[in-house]
Amino acid sequence: MLLSREPLCKACAENLDATHACPDCGVTVGGTGTARCFACGIKRANWVKAQAAIDLMSDQQAQQLTLSFVGWANGSGRESKVAAGFARYAQALMRIDNAVSVTGGDIDDKFLQKLFTTEEIRSMGILAQYMNETGLLTANNHERLQTSLERLIERQLLEVAGKSWESDVRGFYRFMQAKEKPLSLRSIKVYLHVAIQLLQHSQVSRAAYLSDTALEQYLRKSPGSTASASAFVSYLRATGLVSLRLQIQKKAGQLPTAAHRAREVRRIQDRLEHVIRRHERLPLIAKLVSILFGARLEHVLQLRMDQLALSASGAKVFLKDEWVDAPQEVAALMREMAARPSSAQESGESWVFPGRMASDHLSTAAVQYHLDKLNA
Repeated sequence: MLLSREPLCKACAENLDATHACPDCGVTVGGTGTARCFACGIKRANWVKAQAAIDLMSDQQAQQLTLSFVGWANGSGRESKVAAGFARYAQALMRIDNAVSVTGGDIDDKFLQKLFTTEEIRSMGILAQYMNETGLLTANNHERLQTSLERLIERQLLEVAGKSWESDVRGFYRFMQAKEKPLSLRSIKVYLHVAIQLLQHSQVSRAAYLSDTALEQYLRKSPGSTASASAFVSYLRATGLVSLRLQIQKKAGQLPTAAHRAREVRRIQDRLEHVIRRHERLPLIAKLVSILFGARLEHVLQLRMDQLALSASGAKVFLKDEWVDAPQEVAALMREMAARPSSAQESGESWVFPGRMASDHLSTAAVQYHLDKLNA
């Protein structure tokens, strides 16, 4: 193999000054003979791996999906990425094949949302990009996250089936669903998880037999579950299932001071002055907007282009169900975000902070990753 990573057959190696055309793409390759160029060699290897994968599949849809994915990757310059992560992609494709073989039906957006969680879809890398570009994944990240949380809650309830305290957990679930101010699915999932863990750790037959000691022992083992456990305890007390007053000592949360926020704003602004690449700027801008507007980062990341209003006098953002004037520090940045290439805009339907896939906004994990780099 040459230093340029081009493969050479034995005949080529005997005359390194000679050249020939790659039999697949026609690119000039060093040496005599019929060796392929490096890119075509990888593409060939991808097809061989794809064929080996579909030989193990029983569903024709999954087989066609595998071949289509490899063809899409090879044809769009992503052959090296496929080669590097093929084992991971093949595992996901085999999982699709197994699920289709058992349940039947078509491989579509609804099928994929039921099969994979949002985190699993994100971990698929370019396989998820392929599904998004070909229309297999049509829902945005928020919708997939909601579906994923619903599945996880269903799984939690199935896991407690047959337990002596199953009715206590299901009653707690119905109680949370019936609240006048609806809880988020993420909160319900966390509260159910802690309630189940508490009952399992306490080794009681029913929630009515929980004691202060059992609760203290569980919280000593899982100190981060204090706030979540209080929801279950409050439910037990409200419904009269426990006669003891289970008390949870909460630590007062220390909110960031104005000085701390000001330092964070300055650090981000200083960093933005030296960052040019867009994918590195957007996470920092999102965090900056979150701090200056006093809004949750999750809400900022879900902003769409039609929620920005720009004028000669300044900029406004639609946050917290109302239009808010943008601080001077971010007005110019708002204009920068609005000046995206026209191909990315869809009449107000595009994200202000787009993620890797067209239908997704930037994730909080991506923002945190860039903030960690800033703090390093």
